[in-house]
Amino acid sequence: MVLATPFHLRAAQANRDNVWTSRNGFTLAMHYTGSAEEALAARARVIIADLSWRWRVAVAGRRSAEMLARILTRNPAKLGLGEAFKAAWLNEGGAVRGTGVVARAGADIFVVASAAPDPVSFRIAAAEFNVRIHELTGGGLAIVGPYARYLLNRAGLNSALELLQVQRVHWNGIDVTLSRWGEHGGYELWCKSSDALVVWDRLVQAGEPFGVTLAGLGAMDVLDIEAGVARPERDYDPARIDSGEKPSPQSLGLERLIDIEHRDFKGRARWLALRQTDQCVLAGVELDGDEAATNTPLMRGNRCVGHTIASCYSPALRRAIALAQVETAFSAPGMKVTLTLGPTRDERRFRCVDAHMVSLPFLAAPTPIVA
Repeated sequence: MVLATPFHLRAAQANRDNVWTSRNGFTLAMHYTGSAEEALAARARVIIADLSWRWRVAVAGRRSAEMLARILTRNPAKLGLGEAFKAAWLNEGGAVRGTGVVARAGADIFVVASAAPDPVSFRIAAAEFNVRIHELTGGGLAIVGPYARYLLNRAGLNSALELLQVQRVHWNGIDVTLSRWGEHGGYELWCKSSDALVVWDRLVQAGEPFGVTLAGLGAMDVLDIEAGVARPERDYDPARIDSGEKPSPQSLGLERLIDIEHRDFKGRARWLALRQTDQCVLAGVELDGDEAATNTPLMRGNRCVGHTIASCYSPALRRAIALAQVETAFSAPGMKVTLTLGPTRDERRFRCVDAHMVSLPFLAAPTPIVA
């Protein structure tokens, strides 16, 4: 069953091309004017995008921190009230089962937000540690771009949050949650479903002096790839069974989410054993052309040295780029590779395209201007 987000009415009014897609079972605008234009607006002005499709779960109880420490690759007991960190959770084989943000909402209350749902892991652990979990509903909007802070201030929201902080706010008669835990340096505003249209209208009106642009999922995917972020289920299959050993954290660029000093999380021993032999890393690829190449082998002479997992045209770089899983020996920036692109309507033959490896991220996040 495809669900509508709480902002669907406003999105439908703005989506004049009637172009839709879905993520986590929610129908979302693919774009409003064009993904390239919207992605550029995030770097030049400010965008608003629907995040209601993100999976969020609240964990509450005396042993909630202990439970999450068992699952997560970092220890949430270190978080202060209103603080958050990014972490992963693995299966017993040391493979990536999920990633997300963990925020402390109370002494024994935490919120986990992820790009892909994984209720099974949390329900099993909740039963073991006798804590309560429930999935959170409602709407969420991302506000991203140099003028994000100006927009929020003009709307009457205190935007003096540091990265990876979150706070509850009473905003002109409604309660909302303001956070800064995305990959693009902006803000997220979470609200009840019944308040969603009011929240949308206030933000759009406040953003008019700054050239606010509505952004669809296509533009957010472009920003993800430019930031070097691989998304579960969009770019790779999470390890949903305990016996699997792929995908590894290293192959997705996720070892930064693992605290090596945190010794009790699930899958740690197997991850440590496998990382010594894992020869695959996440790297960036810039193509000599405009055509994206998803799930395409990377060749070095006659040898396949990796493959792309996500690709798009980057309007900021004015070329096609890709995230790729590559043998470590061939991942150095500047290393030249080739890709074979398939036939298209206009070009009915296979084509060999030159490319080269680059460091991630392709581009820095569009940091808000200090208001």
